[in-house]
Amino acid sequence: MAEAKHYKITRKDLRQPDEFQERTTQAVEWMRQNQSAVVGVVSAVVAVAAVILGVGWYSARQADAAATRMQSAQTLFESKKFVEAASEFAAVAEEYPRTPSGRLAGLYRARALAAQPDAAAAATAYSEYLAGSPATEYLRQEALLGLGRALEVANDTAAASDAYRQAADLVGPFRTPAQLALARLEDKAGNTDKARALYVEILTAPDLDGDTRQSIVNRLPPEARPKADAAAVAADQ
Repeated sequence: MAEAKHYKITRKDLRQPDEFQERTTQAVEWMRQNQSAVVGVVSAVVAVAAVILGVGWYSARQADAAATRMQSAQTLFESKKFVEAASEFAAVAEEYPRTPSGRLAGLYRARALAAQPDAAAAATAYSEYLAGSPATEYLRQEALLGLGRALEVANDTAAASDAYRQAADLVGPFRTPAQLALARLEDKAGNTDKARALYVEILTAPDLDGDTRQSIVNRLPPEARPKADAAAVAADQ
């Protein structure tokens, strides 16, 4: 095993200036000579930190206030006070547009208008919400389904079919209702083949309840039922 080397510290070494002490002295001297610049930099850092903290506090405060207003509007909606609810949702959207609740309030306002019912105003509200780029695909799908229903009530069947079709093209929780609505309008318009193809496709949906499944099968002619049965079996597996 190699022996550890021992270094002898001489009196001369002890008289040499300490490197840490030397650099500390240089730093202090530099700061003394550049005092104005140092104060300016420190002040700028403190100011930026204060702004960041202030913005964060304000954003959190706005989000909390918007959520509280949103809950109040939802309570009005659940109490079937749809006119008041629509007005309150509109206020949340206008006063807190940068918060999550503010962005969602436009969709809820459209729901409240549809429930009044005011189909024309609801269709406009749904269109405005869609124009603002919903945060998720399922919210976009829900808005398209709501738009289709409002347009259908307003007797704009062509536009309603287009909205239902867009909703049906998206993967999400509102796809089956959109497909059902689209198939119903295609059937009503005399587009029997398109309606039957949609009904058979709907039968493969895993979220389809038994009563709706049977209702669809009853709509189909005898020659289409083997394909419908095959679709139902595939959905159950």
